[in-house]
Parts: sequence; C-alpha cells; structure tokens
Amino acid sequence: RLRWRYTAGDKIYATAAVAEDGTVYVGSDDGTLTALDPTGQVRWRLDLHDEVDASPVIGPDGTVYAAAEGVYAIDPAGAVRWHVPTASHIRSSPALHPNGQVVVGTPEGEVLAVEPSGQVAWRTPAGASIDGGASIAEDGTIYIGTDRGHVLALGPDGRERWRYETGEDVRATPAIAADGTIVVGSYDRHLYALSPTGELRWKVATSGRIRASARIDAAGRIYVGSQDDFFYAISAEGEVLWRHNLGQDVDSTAALAPDGTLYVGADDGGLHALR
Repeated sequence: RLRWRYTAGDKIYATAAVAEDGTVYVGSDDGTLTALDPTGQVRWRLDLHDEVDASPVIGPDGTVYAAAEGVYAIDPAGAVRWHVPTASHIRSSPALHPNGQVVVGTPEGEVLAVEPSGQVAWRTPAGASIDGGASIAEDGTIYIGTDRGHVLALGPDGRERWRYETGEDVRATPAIAADGTIVVGSYDRHLYALSPTGELRWKVATSGRIRASARIDAAGRIYVGSQDDFFYAISAEGEVLWRHNLGQDVDSTAALAPDGTLYVGADDGGLHALR
C-alpha cells in the first residue's frame, strides 16, 4: 500500500539515498536536490541550477554528495560545503572511495577524484563520455564503463590498470562479486563477468540493450534487467536460472530485501516485487 507520495517539479530519474535517520535525499530534472523526512514531508530543497539525474550518495559523516554541473558536497542541513564545477552536466553517480575521495565520471571522458576537502585529487582520461557510476573494490580498485564500450580498472591513484572492450556503450555501474568478479551489462546486449585482472570469465546474451546495473545476492546470484523486457536471474557461473517478462524495458537496478524479495521498476510505470 502507498504510504506517501512526493511530487517533484520534473522527472525523477535516479535512485534516492536514505540516511540512517530515515531522511530521503532525491534529485530531479527541475535542478533541485530535496531532503524528505521519513513521512515524505520536505525538510529542505537546494537548487543546483542543473538537472540532478545522478543518484546522490551519503558519506559516513552524513555529507551528501550529488552531481549536476559538477560535484557537490552538502551537509545534512542543506548547506553546500563545496562545489567542483565541470564543463558540462554529469550523469555519473558519485562513488565513495575507502580513502575518502569522491569518484565520478564526466561527459568529457574523464574520471575525476575529489578529496573530502573539495580539492581535485586527480583526473584520468577515459577516452569517451561516461554515463554510469564507478564501483570500488575492497582493495581500492575503481571500475567504470564508458560510451566507447570499455570497462576500465583504475588504481586508487587514478592510473589505468587495464581496460576491457565490449561491443557498445557501457552505461551501467559495475557490480563486484565476493570473489572480485566484475559484472556489468553493455548496449551490445550482453552481460559480462570479468576477472579482477581484466579477463573475460563469461558473458550472457539477452535480446535487448542492458542499461540496468546488476545486483548480486549473498549466494552469488546475479539479477539484472534488459531492454528486451525481461528481468534475469543468472548464476555465478553464467547460467540463466530464470527470466521474468515485465512487459517493457527494465532499466533500473533491483533492490534486494532481507527476505529475498526483489523490487524493480520498469518502463510500464510500475514497481514489481519478485520472489
């Protein structure tokens, strides 16, 4: 049943972030980042003067990191702590590195790392625009995809370790399994599993582009949607366990509840719960 509804001034494209105290932070294409209390009431709105269609992320101290025309650090009360501008609009969601840096991809084809103080730590050319977010392994390795179809692995210092080429754009955020396997979909209609050293372990074909990021459960099973209208469950070895037709493109990342229920949105405008 519906508990509450918040209506923004424009589309809400990205996933909301939820703080430990229940505050919900959500961006929208009207250029605002909004904080809602657990009952859906507005605590504050902050105008970032550009579409906010990347998912915000919350740091250990409660700082909210958001992307628009640049990267923002915002305190829980809604005040901007710092802003690192970029030449154009960022769609890549910020990721928090264990060393405290904020990592994000840019349309200019750079991976950008910013210190907690707001100083730029490094910029690494990626060779193409970046739309997806980065994922960071326990050892600090950064994995991110590009619109040229590459998956890049960067060290904590920003130096490129390897890149793997898929057939088309990689706009999903890579998922990292417990054994270090990197799982990510491509617009070439395949889901890829790569070793931590950049070798292909397996790939699974779907009938549509994969924009959604994969979700991995504690048993190593992988869940991902495709623009062929199906939501897939795939084993850690690359075997399709089942697929469920949701009727339209599945571009969102599934959320996995403690009881094993999967919640995923689709282009039919609905939220689906699967067991």
